[in-house]
Amino acid sequence: MANKRIVIFGWTHAVHVQRWVRGLTERGYQIKVVSLDGKPLPDVETTILPRSGKWSYFTQAGAAIREARQFSPHLVHVHYAGGFGLWGVRAGIKPTVVSIWGSDLVGYKPRWLYNSLLRFVLTRATHITATGQWLKKQTCRVYPDAASKISIIPFGIEIPDKIVSPPSGLFRICYIKGHRLKYGPDILLEAMVEVKKEIPDITLSMAGKGEKTTHLKKMALRLGLNDNVHFVGFVNRQQVYPFLRQHHMMVMPSFIEGFGVAALEASACGRPVIASNVGGVPEVVLDGTTGILVPPKDPHKLAKAIIKLAQDAEAREKMGKAGYEFVKQHYSWERSLDMMCELYERLIYENRSR
Repeated sequence: MANKRIVIFGWTHAVHVQRWVRGLTERGYQIKVVSLDGKPLPDVETTILPRSGKWSYFTQAGAAIREARQFSPHLVHVHYAGGFGLWGVRAGIKPTVVSIWGSDLVGYKPRWLYNSLLRFVLTRATHITATGQWLKKQTCRVYPDAASKISIIPFGIEIPDKIVSPPSGLFRICYIKGHRLKYGPDILLEAMVEVKKEIPDITLSMAGKGEKTTHLKKMALRLGLNDNVHFVGFVNRQQVYPFLRQHHMMVMPSFIEGFGVAALEASACGRPVIASNVGGVPEVVLDGTTGILVPPKDPHKLAKAIIKLAQDAEAREKMGKAGYEFVKQHYSWERSLDMMCELYERLIYENRSR
């Protein structure tokens, strides 16, 4: 396994790319990352190509391919099937793995150019990975032949040694997603109006930021939630678990979710999750066992679920423990890394045997 050279096309600012690079390096692989914009990764050979408009993936493809070929890799791994997928398949290096992240496949309005690019990439990929069953099915809808060359390798997470009990005092819930409409933060604020009537001193920590942050702050003020809702800004990777432990449960009211890493992280901290029943979420939030699933875009149903768990400490504790055991068994980072390394070795061996 040592000294195998891997080129990764992906964003250096993306947490998942950073984690894969770090984990693979620790397993003995030599990694080169080629990214569009961003900053070089520490202790890893990195090429950052400048973004020069919406066609940058096309205009920078030649430079990206040259960088990849100069490294003489045993395998190319594309993270995000859209623009980076074009670089991967045009490089002509075999084997080429394309990882579907979710937002590169779902959430787009039908656009013939993008859909054509996606089919082009998936057709020419040696192998495809998806984070879960739902995303695998969506991939096969776009490209039916993917069924013969797709594996499920989830974004694994670090599992704490034990569950830390939530703080005493006021009941606290949290939201930890981008401030974008597709993640439903406005629906959560609407639900909080109803929740506040039953639990006047409940607090909601709105982590994250985005193009809707200013709108959400004005909305919270208009709804009379300024004493209940706190906008805490961006929470970095090292702060996620300490942040989650400061709360009794997490709410994820998304309209679209290909997977749901945030839900797994909450479960890893022993916190129940209330989430929208969309996309791949039912794979990571077991309704009635590790949390509660509600219809998307329904603030009333969301409020009822929040009130229900807020008033039932026994149910919260039971769901939290079940969630911890669930992620420990199915979604540990080491398990995901093992699966990716095994895929690499198999594909490299098969390519050499031809």
